[in-house]
Amino acid sequence: MRDFSARKLTILLVDDDPAMIRLLRTVLTLEMHDEVELHTETDPLVALEWLEDHHCDIVLSDIEMPQLDGLELLRFAKRRNAWTQVVFITAHSSFDRITAAVELGADDYLLKPIDRETLIEVVTQLCRRSARWQSAVLGTMSLT
Repeated sequence: MRDFSARKLTILLVDDDPAMIRLLRTVLTLEMHDEVELHTETDPLVALEWLEDHHCDIVLSDIEMPQLDGLELLRFAKRRNAWTQVVFITAHSSFDRITAAVELGADDYLLKPIDRETLIEVVTQLCRRSARWQSAVLGTMSLT
């Protein structure tokens, strides 16, 4: 077991394709068991509302979606919580869109079709990073 932190890390999965959401949820649930809490949305506007009301450690999102693109979701997530890590999943984004995502603070990107091993590796790294940051923040707070 990986034991990322004292509390379960929260991951938000956002993709307008329900099949992609099912795939991501299945893979992450099988691999991460109950080490993370998963929340899924196929409507990016609903995901935005969810982010407004909940703490989120990691967002895995399609970058190209109707109504609200992934870059807007990234901007909102980072304004709401600078510690939130964002990974984009894309099948056909341009170099300019991916570059813009990195410049806005995206932590990584994955190409569709998603390789299971790469997905697990990226999410595991993000979870470990979140746990280290939480530990550092808590350590700093205990010193004051």
